[in-house]
Amino acid sequence: MEKKILVTGATGTIGKALIKALTEQKANFVAATRDVNKLPQKVNAIAFDFEDASSFAKATADVDRVFLLAPPLNTKADDLLIPFIEHLEQEKIKRVVYVSALEIDALPSMPFHANTIKLMQSKGFELTVLQPSFFAQNFKNYEFENITKHNIIYAVAGEGKVGFVDAEDIGRVAATALTTHGHSGKFYEITGPELLSYFDAANVISEVIGKTIVYPNPTAEQFTQTLAQAGAPAFIADYMIDVYSLIANNRVNKVTSVVENVTGRKPTSLKEVIKRDFSK
Repeated sequence: MEKKILVTGATGTIGKALIKALTEQKANFVAATRDVNKLPQKVNAIAFDFEDASSFAKATADVDRVFLLAPPLNTKADDLLIPFIEHLEQEKIKRVVYVSALEIDALPSMPFHANTIKLMQSKGFELTVLQPSFFAQNFKNYEFENITKHNIIYAVAGEGKVGFVDAEDIGRVAATALTTHGHSGKFYEITGPELLSYFDAANVISEVIGKTIVYPNPTAEQFTQTLAQAGAPAFIADYMIDVYSLIANNRVNKVTSVVENVTGRKPTSLKEVIKRDFSK
């Protein structure tokens, strides 16, 4: 029997992009999620939860490769993943594509990716690490109401620049790493094709949707107050301020050729993603 690829985080932004890419390749995979009803019926899906060890065996049956994506906004994701990583080791499933983030190791408050990678390396996994830049899809996923109702994009990114990356490009890189050889031991910094500030992004969005969108460049205090007024838990502001500091402090102002080198396709521009996302 042909072995399968297990896709964790299947209903997330990258997970959905990976499922699309694997489907296009006619790859044999199973999509793991806590709620299988969130996936299309045509997708081979299985109930799975990192917090429920009883779900591990069925999810990994006949699997020889794993796409490993930790739940978002969890600063102790390394602890959460340990039981599953130990299960993979026990089942001798060694080939893993793991999703980290570009320059995340620069944040002392977020050591969980480094800890997870170090653990898997110590156990001899055939590991490929994806380090994507900030998602171009975030403007639709998290800023849609701000853009369409308030004519702003709202982040604490300062004047820094970043290579916004299309999640579908990340999905294609992941699919290639899972279905072809030569990727073990590699760290792939995945970016879009151009460096843009949030001021630039506001101009791109303005051009695409036909109305003026501005970036007010709030301070950390203003950002925290705004999220508190919106009812967000206090830790969300702290978490996002840390993440956005990577842009504000010019840690992610880089463009790489990874997408083209790995997939043979040029990376998608922010403008193209905005056109796609805001035409729906």
